Amino acid sequence: MTVPLLRVEDLRVTYRAPGRRRVAAVKGVSFAVRRGSCLGVVGESGSGKSTLARAALGLEEGARGRVVFDGQEVLGMGRTARLAFRRRVQMVFQDPLGSLNPRLKAGAALAEVLRVHGLARSRAAAARSAVDWLGTVGLGAEYADRFPHELSGGQRQRVNLARALCVGAELLIADEPVSALDVSVQAHILTLLKRLQVERGITWLLIGHDLAVMRHMADELMVMRAGKVVEQGAADDLLSRPHHDYTRELLAASPRVEEALARREESDGLARSGTD
Repeated sequence: MTVPLLRVEDLRVTYRAPGRRRVAAVKGVSFAVRRGSCLGVVGESGSGKSTLARAALGLEEGARGRVVFDGQEVLGMGRTARLAFRRRVQMVFQDPLGSLNPRLKAGAALAEVLRVHGLARSRAAAARSAVDWLGTVGLGAEYADRFPHELSGGQRQRVNLARALCVGAELLIADEPVSALDVSVQAHILTLLKRLQVERGITWLLIGHDLAVMRHMADELMVMRAGKVVEQGAADDLLSRPHHDYTRELLAASPRVEEALARREESDGLARSGTD
C-alpha cells in the first residue's frame, strides 16, 4: 500500500474567543493525501476548512492530533526541520494581489525567494531562473518586468504559483485559489493546476466551496460542516451520488464553470498564452 504524502489523524483546533468560552473550529478530522493526487475540502464559510489548511502547515498553535508529512511529524517540529518543510509545502492564497509585494516586479518577487532559500548563486542567475519559472506557469519573459498592479488577476495567481513551485514545493495547499477570479479566468487557472499535477507530480490540498471546481480538480473529496467531516470519498462517486443532505445543498448551490472548462480544454495554448 502506498504511504500517503500527508496524513492527518484526529486533528482538533480550539480557539479562545474574547469574552467567550473556548470554540472548537476543527473537531477530530482525519484524512490522507496520496502523492500526486488532489484532495478537495469543501464547506461553507465557518466550516473549519481554512483552519484545517493552516493546521496542516503547522500554523495553528491550538492544533492537537497528528499531522505527518512524508513520515515527519509537523506539529511540534523543530526550527531546522520546519525550514525544510516550508520549502516542500507551500500555500497559495485566495487573494492573488494581496499575496504579492506591490513594490516588486514579478521577476524580482521570484528572484528574491530563490536567493533567500539559497537556490541561486547570483542575482543574475536568480533573474534567469525567475523567467524560467514564469514560463512554467504560462507567462512570457516580458511579464517579469511588470508590477502586480500591471497584471490581471489570473496573471497574479500564476506568479504566486511560480513562487511556490520555484522553491521545490511538492505539496501545495490552495485556499480558494480561483474564487476571486472571473469564471472564464477560473477555467484557465484550473487547467493549469491540473497540468502541474500531471506533469510535475504536484500534490494538492484544495480548499473551497465550489463543487464545480472540485469536479474538475479533485481525486478525493471531503465535505466539512461546523468543524466536522460529514462525507468523504472518491470525488466522482461523491459528486454523482451524495449521501448527505448538506452535500446535496452544496451541489445545488454550486456555480457552473464546467462549460468554461470544457472550452478551455479544447485549446492547446494555455501554457504559452499567459493572456488571463
